[in-house]
Amino acid sequence: MATTSQAALIAHYDFSDGDLLDNEVGGSYTLAQGSGTDLVSLNGDGSASFSGDDNNPAWLETVGPGGAANFTVSLWVKTDSWNQGSFQGLFANNSGGAGTLYSWQIDSNGGDIRVATQADGAIFSTSSAGLNSSSWYNITLIKNGANTEFYLTEEGAGSATHIGTVAANPGGLQSFRLGINRNDDKLFTMDMANVKIFNSVENVDNLVLEGAMVSSVPEPTSTALVGLAGLGFILRRRR
Repeated sequence: MATTSQAALIAHYDFSDGDLLDNEVGGSYTLAQGSGTDLVSLNGDGSASFSGDDNNPAWLETVGPGGAANFTVSLWVKTDSWNQGSFQGLFANNSGGAGTLYSWQIDSNGGDIRVATQADGAIFSTSSAGLNSSSWYNITLIKNGANTEFYLTEEGAGSATHIGTVAANPGGLQSFRLGINRNDDKLFTMDMANVKIFNSVENVDNLVLEGAMVSSVPEPTSTALVGLAGLGFILRRRR
């Protein structure tokens, strides 16, 4: 039986299947390599490698559904250095610069991890000084009606680390742009995994508990199907 979360999941990019571009949910929102001079590549552990080279840009992108009353954007990131300069993009909605309507981005700026929006500027900014270079971190942004929530959590923490909630509308889901900012000129050097985008408000603790690599864990629906298949086999043997 499908859950509400599964029904609201519109995009899932699990690079560990060996495909950097496909949407595990199927249908729309298949990624494409950005039109830069470099390509995002696949790591041996099943994560995506973003070079972060501003002179040889490489990113992934697709057109999104557009305006969204609610959404949850969750991504897992690991990097050797969290302080890489100014406006280095991890995830951007829309392009064309900071003045583009409804645009927002998650970036690294002077050692701070931020959420910057067209309407309100930087609505979140938290220091990365205490973040470990050897750990995966879950970064989740939630638009919940008139409020926006931000979380930044180290893998294994057990529950989400809440950075803050503000009464602000960041924008929508006009596009999904992984590894670049809105201005198309600053890119973050990182590995990325298990990107999920919902058109609903989700439980962040559940996203954190998944971890960066989830391909080896069967989806609930898959587990149920395996169980039913096994039961059918037993019943046939008893006939």
